[in-house]
Amino acid sequence: MTVDRIPQDVEALVRDAAQASPGYGGDFAEIPRIARRQQRRRTAAVFAGVAAVLAVAGVGVAADRGPDPAPVDPPAVTPTTVTVPPGAQRLMLNGANGEYRTFDNGTMTYTELGRTQVGEFSVDGSWQWRLHQLTGPDRWDGVVGRADGSIVAAGPSGASTELVVVDAAGAIVQSRDLGEPVALVSADEKHAYLWRPSGLVEHTLSSGAERVVVPRELIEVDDVFGGQIVTADVANGLLALVRKATPCVVELYDLSGPDHAGMYTMAEDRTCSRVTGLRLSPDAKRVAVAMWFIEPGSGPHVEVLETDGGTNIGGTDVDVQPAEVDPLMAVAWVDDKTLRGVFFHASTSTASDLTPFTVVL
Repeated sequence: MTVDRIPQDVEALVRDAAQASPGYGGDFAEIPRIARRQQRRRTAAVFAGVAAVLAVAGVGVAADRGPDPAPVDPPAVTPTTVTVPPGAQRLMLNGANGEYRTFDNGTMTYTELGRTQVGEFSVDGSWQWRLHQLTGPDRWDGVVGRADGSIVAAGPSGASTELVVVDAAGAIVQSRDLGEPVALVSADEKHAYLWRPSGLVEHTLSSGAERVVVPRELIEVDDVFGGQIVTADVANGLLALVRKATPCVVELYDLSGPDHAGMYTMAEDRTCSRVTGLRLSPDAKRVAVAMWFIEPGSGPHVEVLETDGGTNIGGTDVDVQPAEVDPLMAVAWVDDKTLRGVFFHASTSTASDLTPFTVVL
């Protein structure tokens, strides 16, 4: 699969627009590299800042010329009403557990996420930073933001797992002990989709009733919690996942069957090393995949596939803060042609950057 590079005339227009934007007079494409150089030069107390990444994808594609500024300082930790464009997904930092740097006009702020706070970015291109207060479990391993402003979250509570629903005002309206270790995969208005030892379970939020929609045996793993499933998502009746045994293959399962709906190998023209994250579009017609290549020094690459046939329709490389452990990808579909996302490191022992990106198909 190939990714079209930015044509020179478009690249020039983007650079001109970036130079004209207030607050930055240099080359827009240089921001990530400048950040890396500054970070290497400075001590641990002074850092370069969040890399602003322009992402472009597809044949005859238009560049996203919005300024996409670095995220602003977090507001007060009181819950914030979240407004998203109709049909858009929310961009929650699912899995963030540690200290992270955010910026406002060069002023650096440290924000702790994971135990009592969950981070979110707006998806309109302004990269507004919001914090949500969530209390209960030891930490929050899974968080899903819903269109009405509410949040479904799950985390370990002793030897069990607690599932909560928080309304748009920040109040816990539902809390349920799930009785055993469980992982939250996704959620919609009526259901939460959970990994249990038996497989993928559809959990009715109103009643707690459950049914197994994809048995563990169908996925061909011994233990859904043993690291054999690298990443997964559910949307509109479709499960997408990547198994550790086949780290460059995206598998699709129809929840109404269930049965295989597709199996697609990534990177036909470059050597794929692994896939570390994915997210289905709301209608499940497309899937965004975070993948890595074998080439030394290569960073993550975001690829977009059609789920019916596996056609590659675009993608982009993302420049991230170097680390020994792969970063996580949080991504949201704004519409059927625009994605906004953030790469970040989970369970950080030192402060970590948040690297935003945009893909326009």
